Amino acid sequence: MRDDRFIYKVVEMYYRKGMSQLQIGKKLNVSRTTVFRALEKAKKEGYVQVVINRPQGLLISKEEALEKRFHLQEAIIVYKEEKDSLSIREEIAYYLSDFLLRTLHNDMTIALSRGKTLQQSVAFLEKDMRLKFQKYHNVKLLPLMGSTNYNPSNDYEYRFSYSNYLIERLATILNCDGYQLLSPLMVSTPEVKQTLIREKSIKEILDMAEHADLGITGIGTIEPDSNAMGDPMLDQEMIHELSTQKGVGEVVGQIIDENGDIVQMTYHDQLMALDLEAFRKIPVRVGAAGGLEKKEAILSVLKGEWINVLITDEEVANYLLEIE
Repeated sequence: MRDDRFIYKVVEMYYRKGMSQLQIGKKLNVSRTTVFRALEKAKKEGYVQVVINRPQGLLISKEEALEKRFHLQEAIIVYKEEKDSLSIREEIAYYLSDFLLRTLHNDMTIALSRGKTLQQSVAFLEKDMRLKFQKYHNVKLLPLMGSTNYNPSNDYEYRFSYSNYLIERLATILNCDGYQLLSPLMVSTPEVKQTLIREKSIKEILDMAEHADLGITGIGTIEPDSNAMGDPMLDQEMIHELSTQKGVGEVVGQIIDENGDIVQMTYHDQLMALDLEAFRKIPVRVGAAGGLEKKEAILSVLKGEWINVLITDEEVANYLLEIE
């Protein structure tokens, strides 16, 4: 009973009063080790039961199911409340910005693709007050693909959703080094591509991107209004090729089929981007996308294991878990 009284006293101090093990030890004139052992015995003997009251919208079990099914390091499912004014894409962008901020550390290299989700994520980081109190050293930002000078109807978001522009903006926010891939996304012929990728300044950037610590990409479709179909460098023959092949998804600019395999097509011979097999070497590869219109594209990317962290919405998560 005396031993029980001591354990209860330690439990009260630790769990109810919020005292540290060191503070309890000083108060009761015992070592920190003795306090630790008392807390462990309290849990073992059932004196203490830990109950986690999960708030509505926390979808841990589904996230764990996705991680197990698709061999992911982490799955993040966005829960959207009806009263929330943000769109699904904006919600995903917010969680992407939060993921980036909690994984960011000194001596880190980050490579980005393109997309409006990534662009909105950078916009969230621009407003994140946590960055006011954090300083990072030797952080490098790299593009995974070329960009475009085309700006339809002066659409700000379109142009600034490309890699180079995202890098420039994010480097300013994080006060770190940003590198540019000084190449269009699509070049006119395969021969031009072969010449450019041997160019020292371009080769160095792609080599650095391949050895990044973290890669972040959007996931696209092959619909008429998609990024893949919307590049101004595409001629009618290439648009026809994209629309008639069996591609269902786009990741880092490259087209994959329903099984997650790269579709063999001339389009890739003119695309200035890090090769997907090289992208796969990056240890943490985040794919951020949502909306049921992208469900097949997201599934294809997961099947190909091109990403190992997924940020998506609950409807897509349900589809991924229900599919045979």
